[in-house]
Amino acid sequence: MSTEPETPDLVTRDTDLNRYLHALAGGENDALLGWLVIYNITGVEPVGQDELRNWFEELELDTKYLPGKPRALDAFEKATSAAKATYPLGVRKRNHASKGQTVTLMMRAVMRDETRIARHLVRELADHDNEALSYEVCLAEAQFQRDLTPNAPEGAGQMLLVPDEEEIHRLGAEERTTITALLDQIDSDYRNRSRYVGADRLRKILRDYCEDDLGAVRIHNGVYFVHHRHARLLAALRELASRFGGEVTRIPLPNAAEMRQMVDGAFESKAQADLESLVRDIARAAGDPKPWQVRKLDGRYRAVLEAAQDYQETLGTHLTRVEATLDLVQAQMASLWIAVGEKAADAALGNQPEQR
Repeated sequence: MSTEPETPDLVTRDTDLNRYLHALAGGENDALLGWLVIYNITGVEPVGQDELRNWFEELELDTKYLPGKPRALDAFEKATSAAKATYPLGVRKRNHASKGQTVTLMMRAVMRDETRIARHLVRELADHDNEALSYEVCLAEAQFQRDLTPNAPEGAGQMLLVPDEEEIHRLGAEERTTITALLDQIDSDYRNRSRYVGADRLRKILRDYCEDDLGAVRIHNGVYFVHHRHARLLAALRELASRFGGEVTRIPLPNAAEMRQMVDGAFESKAQADLESLVRDIARAAGDPKPWQVRKLDGRYRAVLEAAQDYQETLGTHLTRVEATLDLVQAQMASLWIAVGEKAADAALGNQPEQR
């Protein structure tokens, strides 16, 4: 068997890129910085919580990222909040935007207490010529009745969807069809969300796993950099996403100066934004710092500090600007802790019996 290194199909004039291509052809990772990871979680297949747990165990993923079982209350709120339709009334003419009328169907919150939640599907008629709403009519009531039986799971209950047939039948055939379709959508959406893990929660699994366990650096929304040391976990997340119909695309990045500069810039921007927000909150708390408040601020500071230390150690880089801001925040946090200690000492002295 030949021991000659494999030659890549593509050779360029860029030394760093050629080294990267040769490394990949030879099965090495020395020239691989990591991956750009792009995920797309839309139009996913229905998946239950138990099935999702089985996949986590099979792929050796941390079950702390598993979402809880779907709750009927959450299903009701999301299904009704998403219900909306807008359409022109009558035949749409050329000057409809300025002279016509538009109908909007949407949910209005009506009441909420310990036993039930009620929302109304209303019809708004906008008259563009008069630039005003002509009237609003309730077409249906969506009601969530909480399960008040002992030991019922939190958020348990059922939805009742009651159309106002009299009001609906006052409208034309096309409008009735649109309203019926929207009510069917609410009912279907509620049943699916009550039974299956929704796309938003599946998306959160990938986002949280990338940001927390993989130390991913967000380049743009839905686009992350992940270091090559997380190859196994990233492959497992990609397989998980494919099982419920999602997509995780990995684009290899060469260990080149330009790629490092891009990733460093993205990490530095996020860290600076977090620290600047923290500085503002520290300034607001400085007037009358409370122990619980300072502990929370200190936790935020340490989270950025640990992320910066891990990033610099992993990539062998030095983020001067971030380190300078961390030093500033550290000094501000020290002042807050001193102020909290002084307040506690003053309070203790004030509670002691007066000395004679």
